[in-house]
Amino acid sequence: IGQKKEVQVFRFCTENAIEAKVIERAYKKLALDALVIQQGRLAEQKTVNKDELLQMVRYGAEMVFSSKDSTITDEDIDRIIAKGEEATAELDAKMKKFTEEAIQFKMDDNADFYNFDDDNKDENKFDFKKIVSENWNDPPKRERKRNYCETEYFKQTLRQGAPAKPKEPRIPRMPQLHDFQFFNNQRLTELYEKEVRHLMQTHQQTQMKDTIEVDEPQEAGDPLTAEEVEEKEQLLEEGFATWGRRDFNAFIRACEKYGRDDIKSISSEMEGKTEEEVERYAQVFKERFMELNDYDRIIKNIEKGEARISRKDEIMKAIGKKLDRYRNPWLELKIQYGQNKGKLYNEDCDRFMICMVHKVGYGNWEELKTEFKTSSSFQFDWYVKSRSAQELARRCDTLIRLIEKENQEYEERERQARKQKKLAKSSTPSKRAPGRQSNESPPSLKKRKQLSMDDFVSSGKRRK
Repeated sequence: IGQKKEVQVFRFCTENAIEAKVIERAYKKLALDALVIQQGRLAEQKTVNKDELLQMVRYGAEMVFSSKDSTITDEDIDRIIAKGEEATAELDAKMKKFTEEAIQFKMDDNADFYNFDDDNKDENKFDFKKIVSENWNDPPKRERKRNYCETEYFKQTLRQGAPAKPKEPRIPRMPQLHDFQFFNNQRLTELYEKEVRHLMQTHQQTQMKDTIEVDEPQEAGDPLTAEEVEEKEQLLEEGFATWGRRDFNAFIRACEKYGRDDIKSISSEMEGKTEEEVERYAQVFKERFMELNDYDRIIKNIEKGEARISRKDEIMKAIGKKLDRYRNPWLELKIQYGQNKGKLYNEDCDRFMICMVHKVGYGNWEELKTEFKTSSSFQFDWYVKSRSAQELARRCDTLIRLIEKENQEYEERERQARKQKKLAKSSTPSKRAPGRQSNESPPSLKKRKQLSMDDFVSSGKRRK
């Protein structure tokens, strides 16, 4: 630490007291720490022994009780310092001896008056623990006695004495055929009943031969022929055995959402089914849907979904016709409100709504709401930005009805204009007749005079 001058360290300690033993024990610990190089080489004694603690307390007790009152002078201080130096030297010598004993693993110089173990044990003395451990036998495991049960006793007795029952014939199990799997249930049931009937009659004849002698046994039913077995396997393959109730419900929901003709979209909703499988099932479904138990409800839901799809297409076509009449509908679009113009939505909002519905599609109200919030044109229009998707949908439906009415009026005017144009074309030849006469040669002078005289005579007759 950069200290060059000699430094004297004084420790104030009461003579013949427990402090001396505490200091001595601290020195021992420092000596052991210096000896121990690797951690865990020697087991460190962390707690103080009972005997050591008793010696530390008793140390100097007699001197305390026999001491008298006295005063301390400067000469006494010098003598105390000299005596402390002597005690320190004695402690150093004692620690040196303790270090040597610690190296030889003799770490305790105090005699234990409560331990009477003899170092020189008798080698010829028998080791009782060793003998007992070698000749020890484990006790048997405990077994619980079972109570006497008459039911169990008679069950075992009757089971042993009863004759063995003849084995029943193994009847083939008919697979579970659901209506939505579109099997030929009637024909499969006939083949299954024929096969079971043959097996049961054959088994009954075998039992009757073993018990009663019958002169003329009854003939068993005919088994399935090779053609019938092949037909049965083919009928099982024609159905949709891999389609479960979950697949069928997913197919119905997809038909309601996209319509029965959009096979590609329906296949995207089906998990674990290819487009070819879905197309094959859809074809069979169209032909045999009346075999389902509740086909009325299923077809009604599908038709409602298809009606929504067709209505959506009509709306998109009506909006498209309206926008086609303008060069820039985002700025020029005008809606004929009539007397039902709302006070909460302005023309800019309605124009943006119609154009955006044509862009994102009818029914995507959440996306329309997001477009209103992100548009810079309505950055400070808090009323429009705070509208919910349902409120925007209602406003859009109102505008669509106005557009459809306007389209009908526009188509009616176009029809009337085409009709008038057609009539005008049909009346054009009668007006062209005088023109043809003008192409003829003009009348001569004599004929013009005769015509003028005729006109004069006729006018004179009218006057009379």
